[in-house]
Amino acid sequence: MSLGYRINRIWVNHENCITTDGKGKQTIVRTLNINSYYQQHVLHHYNRFANLYDLGEFIRRGTRRKAMSLSGWQPGECVLDLCTGTGDMAITLASHGANVIGIDIARGMLRRASAKSKNVTTSWLEMDAAELAFADHSFQISMLSLALHHMPVQTQLQVLRELCRVTSRRIVIIEPDIPVKPEWIPLWTFVASVIDESEHMHEWVRQDFAATCQIAGLKVESIHGTTFGLHRIVICNP
Repeated sequence: MSLGYRINRIWVNHENCITTDGKGKQTIVRTLNINSYYQQHVLHHYNRFANLYDLGEFIRRGTRRKAMSLSGWQPGECVLDLCTGTGDMAITLASHGANVIGIDIARGMLRRASAKSKNVTTSWLEMDAAELAFADHSFQISMLSLALHHMPVQTQLQVLRELCRVTSRRIVIIEPDIPVKPEWIPLWTFVASVIDESEHMHEWVRQDFAATCQIAGLKVESIHGTTFGLHRIVICNP
């Protein structure tokens, strides 16, 4: 199956440059049109803290492992790790036999991911999640981690529709969970916004995300909580 770009024997149809770390590890850097305030905000935050991001990975690692298990992925399948960050989930999947493409808009995060993946075959692309340069049904499984709460709802819908288009079997989404008790929401929102620097957290805590998925054309199969209620995992069929 051709995915439409070339890293390690795969072709690229759009303009890009390929950077190499001197040991043959390749990362495609695609020129992005950063024309929205939320993208500028996200890029500023994640490029600035790319080298420190993994210090908090112990909080997310259990959630990522549970999400990978719930995805039902099989060795040899094509998996998209959208908003891959520093690539922990993509690297784990690739080391167990998946054909993984990791995508992010933050170049600093991708450089960190590439540096961490020297011993596994992975590909990293700088690409807008709302405009994926892949053919329909290019991936059996798509994973999306901790990104949608940074976006306005209309952009979330664009991203989810793109995921639906490029995925043939299952979509797994990880996002922050919210307190069960409404009286805790203001404090939780304030703390989460400071830690995560999401300007849309106040909207996220009141959003019916399952309904958002359905509007985008996804069929919500199940929703799972995680330890300490930090994250929720949403399993969808395209």
